[in-house]
Amino acid sequence: MKKYKFYFVILSLILSLSLVRANDNNSRGIDLEEYAFGIPADQLNFNNKSPFTLSFWVNIKELNHAEGGTQFINIRNPNYNAAFNKGGGYPLCDWGYIFSTIQEYGVDDFGKVWKDNELLISVREDGASQATPYTREKTYHFVPNNWVYVTFQSYYTSKPEMELYINGELILKFKSFFSSKNLFAWHNEYIIMIGGPAYNRSSLNAYIDKVQFYNKALSQAEIIESMTAPLLNDASLLGYWDFEDGCTTDADGFMLADNGSVKSAIYKILTSSNLSVGTEIQPFVFGEGVNPESVIQGVEESIADTPNTKVFVSNEMLNIENAEGINSVVVYDAMGKVITSVNANGATSTQIALPSTIKGVIMVKVDSEVIKVIK
Repeated sequence: MKKYKFYFVILSLILSLSLVRANDNNSRGIDLEEYAFGIPADQLNFNNKSPFTLSFWVNIKELNHAEGGTQFINIRNPNYNAAFNKGGGYPLCDWGYIFSTIQEYGVDDFGKVWKDNELLISVREDGASQATPYTREKTYHFVPNNWVYVTFQSYYTSKPEMELYINGELILKFKSFFSSKNLFAWHNEYIIMIGGPAYNRSSLNAYIDKVQFYNKALSQAEIIESMTAPLLNDASLLGYWDFEDGCTTDADGFMLADNGSVKSAIYKILTSSNLSVGTEIQPFVFGEGVNPESVIQGVEESIADTPNTKVFVSNEMLNIENAEGINSVVVYDAMGKVITSVNANGATSTQIALPSTIKGVIMVKVDSEVIKVIK
C-alpha cells in the first residue's frame, strides 16, 4: 500500500502540480513582510562539509526588485564588524557563504543575461576577491501568487555540491569547481535564512509554510514524500515548523520546532548605508498557509463549471477575455510546465502567442481560475 501511495503521489504531481492555488481555509503560514525566517547555525554543530536540506512551501505575493534583485535563500552573518573577520564584516554580512537571488531582467557584472524573476545561486570561494567571489547558475523562473515547494540542499563529495528542487523536480545540480582547500570556512555566527534584505537586494515579499530542515541531503523520492508531510521518523529531521497549532517560543523570542530539536526566528535585518549591521528578533506574523494535499491532488477542483473568463486559441494565439478585468495569466502544458506568463494589468482582453510545437491540452490560469483549452 505504501508503494502504491508513493506512485500515486508522483502521478498526481505530474498531472497537476503548480496549477492550483492552495486551499488555505484551514491553513496558516508566516507572512515574511520585509523580514527573514532564520535558523541560527550555532545550534547545528556544522562545518563547511556538513550536508543539509532546507524545504518549504512559498507563495510570492509580488516581486519589487532592488538593483540586484530579491534575496531568496542565504547563509550569512548579518552582524557587520569591520574588525571581525571570522564570519562577519563585509562582504560576509551581505553576500555571505551561500546566497541566492531572484533576478530581474538585465545583464550582471559578469555579462550574464537574466530573464525576469529567474533564480541564481552564488557560492563564495575562500581567498577570492570581493569583485568576483561567486559562481553563478541560472535556474528557475518564479511566478507570483502561486504555491511552490522549494528544496535546497548542500552536501560534499570530492567538492561541494548543491541541488535545487521545485515541486519535487530537480531544477539545478551544481558542482563547484572549488578544491577542498578553497572551501570557505563555516562559522557558528551564520544564520540560514529565507528572505530578508541584503546589499542592493530587496526582501522576499511572500508567505512561507511547512518549513523542514534536515542534516542530510534527501533523495528525490524523499523530497516528493516530504511535500505532503515531513519525514517525522527520519532522525535527520532537525526541525519542522507547521505554524498551525500555536508557536512555542523561548524567553528570547526563538520559535521551537513542532518536531525536532532546533529553533528558528523571524529576523529584522538592521542596515546602515545599505549594508547589514545587525539583527533584531521580531514576533511571527501569520498569514496565508498551504494545504499540500490540495495542491498536489488535482486541478479539477479549481476549474469553474462556468468560468467568468473566456479562453480560446486562434491562429497560434491564445485569446483571453474577461469583462471584469484580467491581471495575471499563467499558461501550462499538459505536464504542468510553465509555457509563459503575463501581467495584463486589468485589461478586459489579451493575446498570447503560443509556440507552434505545443499541441493538445493546455491549462490557462487567469487570476484564480484554471481553464482547459485544446490547441
